[in-house]
Amino acid sequence: MEYGYGTKRQDDTTMKKDIRTLAALLIASATFVACSSDDDSIIENQQPVNPTVKYTMTINASKGDEATTRALTPDGHTLNATWATTEHVYVKKDLTWATGSLQPQEAGENTTLKGELSGITIAASDGLTLQFPRSGDITYDGQVGTLADIAANFDYATASVKVASVSSSGNINPEAAMTTFVNQQAIVKFTLKNGDAAISATELIVNDGTNAYIVTPASGTDVIYVAIPGFSDKTVTLTATDGANNIYTYQKSGVTFTNGKYYEISVKMTPDTRKDLSMVDCAGIARASMWTANCYMVHSAGYYQLPLVYGNAIKNGEANAFAFNPGGTTGTNYCANFVNHAGNAITAPWIKDNSTTVTSAELLWQDAQGLITKVGISGDYLTLTVGKNATTQEGNALVAAKDADDNIVWSWHIWVTKQTFATDDLKDFAAEIKNGNNTTSYTYKVTPVNLGWVGEATSTTGYCTFYQWGRKDAFIPSTGTNDNANHTVYDNNGATVTGYTYTTDNSTTIGGNIQHPTVFNHNSSTTGPCNTQYYNMWDAQRTSHAIDATPTVKTVYDPCPPGFCVPTIGLYYNIAVQTEHKWENYYTYNGVYFPVSGYRGYGSGNLESVGLNGCYWSATPADGGTDSRWFDIGSSVWVYNTNYRTYGYPVRAVAEAE
Repeated sequence: MEYGYGTKRQDDTTMKKDIRTLAALLIASATFVACSSDDDSIIENQQPVNPTVKYTMTINASKGDEATTRALTPDGHTLNATWATTEHVYVKKDLTWATGSLQPQEAGENTTLKGELSGITIAASDGLTLQFPRSGDITYDGQVGTLADIAANFDYATASVKVASVSSSGNINPEAAMTTFVNQQAIVKFTLKNGDAAISATELIVNDGTNAYIVTPASGTDVIYVAIPGFSDKTVTLTATDGANNIYTYQKSGVTFTNGKYYEISVKMTPDTRKDLSMVDCAGIARASMWTANCYMVHSAGYYQLPLVYGNAIKNGEANAFAFNPGGTTGTNYCANFVNHAGNAITAPWIKDNSTTVTSAELLWQDAQGLITKVGISGDYLTLTVGKNATTQEGNALVAAKDADDNIVWSWHIWVTKQTFATDDLKDFAAEIKNGNNTTSYTYKVTPVNLGWVGEATSTTGYCTFYQWGRKDAFIPSTGTNDNANHTVYDNNGATVTGYTYTTDNSTTIGGNIQHPTVFNHNSSTTGPCNTQYYNMWDAQRTSHAIDATPTVKTVYDPCPPGFCVPTIGLYYNIAVQTEHKWENYYTYNGVYFPVSGYRGYGSGNLESVGLNGCYWSATPADGGTDSRWFDIGSSVWVYNTNYRTYGYPVRAVAEAE
């Protein structure tokens, strides 16, 4: 792989920030994905600080030499430059853009820039940054993708100007008579191959170890042009995805791209098989057969898939019918056959076998930027690209499968975590409960952290996801600091999104909740998230509200990862009556930490008691079906209790019974 032209570029801090903001990544009918959401936009100018002050500015400008200047016309491996009188140059002081622009007065390599500015205060000795894209309207739709088109329309350069004086009439006098614009990018033509065969790529990610530049052509192609900021001696990773969601990768160290240069590179990439999350356990160790769930734990960046299966409807490679069809007679407090998004009884594990066709996937939210960079559908699987390693960035995401009418038909919690839930991570909690002549006993194998936990397992700091009783989907966490401090969540482009909304709808069904996994609903009649009062939403065999020490029979609505489930109340009953508890702004029992992560209130969905109370759902209902049993801890309380199912509490998983 020949890169050539290995000269090191010198940048100042402002220029580096501008590179991240404006670098154009182009291809036929391409769309552009920004690398940083908090950078300034050259188009969306800030509101003027003092709009009544107008300045005039005149400065002589040069495009510089061919090795550093903005590219316009390819000439071999050199990109030459000329001014055009229709161009606009934008002016920035610190991080604020001026309203207005400067325009070249003559075409050619040298010109005089003139124009009016307002919206910022300019004084003698101020440093100004001059920048121009090819057009004042930065869009990347409808480009033909030729080198000439990219060079003519979507590159930019910067220059620095120091103000010598400002006259009483607002005329700005620069210190130097001539300013030289420096190009901020190279243009690279990638030809992508799998051996000798062309790769018809629908996406190319160029990762230089600091930033990831994403190009998404409207249709598959093996030739992709990228306008990219220059860099020196870096390791570059290329990731291509084709129309069938196959992944191809390539990596090379010691790469240098010089601004103002043009490169033609043919890359022989390596196919990268997606890892099937249902074929590994929670520690990432391969299984011999498929285990499905509503939550999957991921420990490293990479390319993954999960089967389009309802919850834990497949276990040990076989249909787990009891999870969706426990049988018996449906009544007020018992459901004999669980339902899907349409309210129809689930009759088979795979979504496709229930009169439902999945056509697309969507990332609903993630609590760390870049955690999930891409989702899609490939055959009977939802595919996803995880961009972060758990060792450097833990986090949570909610991904969904949708039908042709854009209805969500099922959704899954992706938990990027260094936790493994390996056997050595679990603690045995033996419980025995006597109710009259009936005695039940069971040893719960308890996991070290709450579902969705981000932070150390033995720490008072961190945060976790929340759950309404009987529902499978994770609600966004808090910041872990105080009430009403919702964690910021993002889409796969790094833009902030709304992670949940609160409603009070007495007509909402189980199917309605499945279609709206980010809606935190309160039904005033059932005091739950929907219009049912079933006992067995998380424990398929549950026909009573008895306090007992028994294993949970996991259902398709259980929110835990494969092999784990929500515990019955016996776990918390046993802890509550013991005396070995310890309170130090968290609760510990048998060496396991129970953080006080608070809860989401039933009447608002807002975060409450963060840092004051720990609230943990069990799979056991309470009398009447409007409440369920939970564990309540605080500085002076550690009791099992009952409360409205609408509340959003954390969940502590235990191992399923073998």
